[in-house]
Amino acid sequence: MVDGDGGGCPRCGCPVRELCPVEPGHRMSQGRLTYLRCVCGSWLVRLDGTVVAATRSPR
Repeated sequence: MVDGDGGGCPRCGCPVRELCPVEPGHRMSQGRLTYLRCVCGSWLVRLDGTVVAATRSPR
């Protein structure tokens, strides 16, 4: 499980706290970058716990 709230998937609204990270993440100058796979199929990008980007759902 992901710590904190972090919002939800912009595609389906699934809460980020219910998703597991794909890998531990990367430390960057802007903060910690983590990738998540949503149940709807979208990839989510989190920066310090906040979703900052998402892909489209596969068709």
